[in-house]
Amino acid sequence: MARGFWGRVQRWWVAGILVFLPTALTAWLVWTLFLFFDNILGARLRELGVSVVGLGFVLLNLLLLLLGFVTTRIVGRRAFAVWDRLMHRVPLINKIYSTLRQIAQVLLGPNKDAAFRRVALVEFGTPGTHMVGFVTSTAASEAGQTLGGRVCHVFLPSAVNPTTGFLLVVPEEKVRFLQMSPEEAMKLIVSAGALVPPAPVPPVS
Repeated sequence: MARGFWGRVQRWWVAGILVFLPTALTAWLVWTLFLFFDNILGARLRELGVSVVGLGFVLLNLLLLLLGFVTTRIVGRRAFAVWDRLMHRVPLINKIYSTLRQIAQVLLGPNKDAAFRRVALVEFGTPGTHMVGFVTSTAASEAGQTLGGRVCHVFLPSAVNPTTGFLLVVPEEKVRFLQMSPEEAMKLIVSAGALVPPAPVPPVS
């Protein structure tokens, strides 16, 4: 009876952890990001004597919407073009600005073939062993010319900690594209293979 009771207690404890831990970590991450973006303008507002939690976050989003609206207008596009040329001419700053702008265009661009939008399986390590990665580019490059054919640049994130990993230059014919979404692939990697997305249903012939 004692073993049965403590067995139930253990199951209850594990069930509680499974409910609490994801919820707590999600709340902590959302709150941390919220405070970070809120403080961009919120710190200045507090210096002016206005201390309202969330006001900086709201104003920042309104500012981004206004900036996006103006940039898409004819006058705004011209003004942005002048600003862009100016930033590209300032020594040192032009290197940082150009790199960050290119990264933003690649990651946030509408192109369906943009970086990290396609999941692939590539051979890595010993023959027959594969890793799941994200295709970052298929554009013609010096690496492709050197290897004598089209290549794919594939980022292979490390399991559990996907902020680090390896960049592989793989001949296109050796890259096996998967149908899973980037979100499903990231869950698979972060969980170290515990969360496996279901296999796609084969088309009916």
